[in-house]
Amino acid sequence: MIKIFDAFLTALFPRRCAYCGRVIKSEKKCCDDCAGTLPRIEGEICRKCGREKKECSCRKAEKYYDGLAAPFYFTGNVRKGIHAYKFRHWRSSAKAFGYEMAKTVNERFADIHFDYVTAVPLTDKSRRERGYNQCELLADELSRHLCIEHRKGVLSKIYETRKQHTISSVFRKGNLSGVFEVNNPAEVEDKTILLVDDISTTGETFNECSKMLWLYGAKSVYCISTALTPKKKK
Repeated sequence: MIKIFDAFLTALFPRRCAYCGRVIKSEKKCCDDCAGTLPRIEGEICRKCGREKKECSCRKAEKYYDGLAAPFYFTGNVRKGIHAYKFRHWRSSAKAFGYEMAKTVNERFADIHFDYVTAVPLTDKSRRERGYNQCELLADELSRHLCIEHRKGVLSKIYETRKQHTISSVFRKGNLSGVFEVNNPAEVEDKTILLVDDISTTGETFNECSKMLWLYGAKSVYCISTALTPKKKK
């Protein structure tokens, strides 16, 4: 009976590739075309910024997180798929993205024991308008694949800011200053935390969240996103 019901749902709501939107078989994560062309971050990778060494953007900048990783660069069909996930309500894409993110955590942070995973927060206003926090859906998938608790509400975003990608890199750090707060310090003290976002551009969102976690006694913070923006060509 369950198999018949699942087949009925699949007929009504066929699975689609999270990156291009094509209908795919239910057992697949993405279409064959995307599988071979996704802009994966591979080779020798900087553990601090998560990019390939040739794309490293650290520049000895102070970071409050201990490591950052992502499976993809934010370009091509990954960019298209994440935009659809965030702005066209492709919520089911969290399964494909979360699967890739979990593989990346296992590859690059295999030596780390995490106490829990938590998501970069939205303001209450943004969450109401979108209907969900896309980062929490990703954290749900990571929790499932990695067998780590997903602890919600660790951080809050207390007021709206301009979107990071819409402003100059000179102003990005100041744009987020004082925006996040820790809700319960006891949840943070002496914990090793896996922090989740969908996209990381300069890492300032991760850095500001990590700073607050660090100020309240977190032992260490590691960050995972679906994609990182590639280094801009001069």
